[in-house]
Amino acid sequence: MTAIPAFSVADLGHVAIAHALLPATRPGGLPVVFVHGLSMQGPEWPAAFLDELGADHPILLLDNRDAGLSSAFGPVVLGEPDAPPPQAYDLFDMARDVVALLDRLGLDRVHLVGYSMGGRITQIIAATESARVASLTCLSSTGGRRQVEAKADVRDALGAARAERLLHAPDIELFVAQSRLLDGTALQASDDEHRRRITQAVTRSYRPLGTGRQMAAIESTMDRRELLGRITCPTLFIHGTADPVVALDRAREGVERIANARLHIIDGLGHLITEAATPLFLAPLSAHIRAAEATG
Repeated sequence: MTAIPAFSVADLGHVAIAHALLPATRPGGLPVVFVHGLSMQGPEWPAAFLDELGADHPILLLDNRDAGLSSAFGPVVLGEPDAPPPQAYDLFDMARDVVALLDRLGLDRVHLVGYSMGGRITQIIAATESARVASLTCLSSTGGRRQVEAKADVRDALGAARAERLLHAPDIELFVAQSRLLDGTALQASDDEHRRRITQAVTRSYRPLGTGRQMAAIESTMDRRELLGRITCPTLFIHGTADPVVALDRAREGVERIANARLHIIDGLGHLITEAATPLFLAPLSAHIRAAEATG
């Protein structure tokens, strides 16, 4: 199993981004850059992804701003559960962070893999930095709409996570219950799996205010449907039929707007990359990257 090294922090001037660049076992392929979702951290990517793709590709993991060990931004004022906090930045700023990190590390051309919010960020990069992107893969992510129309119980649960009582200490069991809502009708995680993942994450870093600011970035970023038409690289959406956060139709919409895009559907999958679902993500992801490299 690939060991994740200690993250370094790159001071990019406008932001400091924590990251780890893992060398390939047998170098040859372009680097694969993984960009995670709301509040999630670089080490949370499944080890199987790193083992499979890291055989032929350097792997870049990173903490988005306001998550993990990267820069924290200014305070927000918590209000009603459905009211976004004041905007500190948007997803275009977060995309620029990734591009600045690529510049710092001298990575001229890469494969991008984005999960959920990270899919939106990588779409922006692929549209605005097309010469640098060999392929794009969006996991459980939307196809350009600003709003994703999550189910009511999921919205309520996310609102509860912004309660003031969570500002100083995490509630692991509440987060397990919220994660359970993100599971689909198949390939679900056990409570122990959720608990293990959450405990590891909050032990490394706990940034509830950062989560609020990232939510505001999602909610304040403009509709990107027209922007998707500028993406020219081979693009793959991998999406579950039972995703309660981003409906399958939102992924279909992305495929319709990107000229060289395909959709891989996983029956019964919810929003999370569970241990049971990991092989079903990895097979099409790995094949997509291999095909993109073969065609140039």
